[in-house]
Amino acid sequence: MIRDFAPDGLLLAAYGQLVPREILEMAARVPLNVHPSLLPRHRGAAPVAATILAGDPVAGVTLMVMTPELDAGPIVAQWPAPVEDRETTPELQRRLAQLAADQVPVELARWSDGDLAAIPQDDQAATVAPSFRREDGRIDWRRPAQLIDRQVRGLQPWPGAWTTLDGRRLHIRRARPVAGVSGVPVGSVLPGEPPRVAAGSGALELEVVQPEGRPAMPAADWRRGQREHLLLGADGPGD
Repeated sequence: MIRDFAPDGLLLAAYGQLVPREILEMAARVPLNVHPSLLPRHRGAAPVAATILAGDPVAGVTLMVMTPELDAGPIVAQWPAPVEDRETTPELQRRLAQLAADQVPVELARWSDGDLAAIPQDDQAATVAPSFRREDGRIDWRRPAQLIDRQVRGLQPWPGAWTTLDGRRLHIRRARPVAGVSGVPVGSVLPGEPPRVAAGSGALELEVVQPEGRPAMPAADWRRGQREHLLLGADGPGD
């Protein structure tokens, strides 16, 4: 049990769930949490993915006081980090973890010396980043290609961004938004290489895909093994 160690303080990192009150009140000092977003933005279990999905230009790390409400406690310190072009959730998570490892120990020393004051969050500015379901990965080709691109990058590794072809899932592992072609149905795979899929505005250029039951592969290789006219997302399995 944690209590057996008689801790002076507690520090939690990227837990994403509520901590029982008995643990919050266990140590002499108030407990602290390291959260990978610039709170009050993106409270919850999936803040890094939510940052990419929202198209935020800046991510960050927050050191905060833990309270019974999820990620709602006063802020001790924050460190912003610009989101890099084409960055995925795992890539941004690694950068933020390193940022926290570099910065948090110094602030903990200042906190223990009483040199830092915790500032209450603005609850009116809060956004929520809940955990995802498999269905959240389903691509709606009626949306702009730029938003679908965020879905591909943001929902890695779970649930992934996926569409359907002949009733089977096709995961889009890497892609980028490009100019579209007018006069074709959304979800149509346009002729030529690399393969592009018509979206509500623009098109999504496929780079790496993973057909159901098969390993990931270059999208151009996958396309050469398909019939000429393809319409993605027209049917699909349930959860």
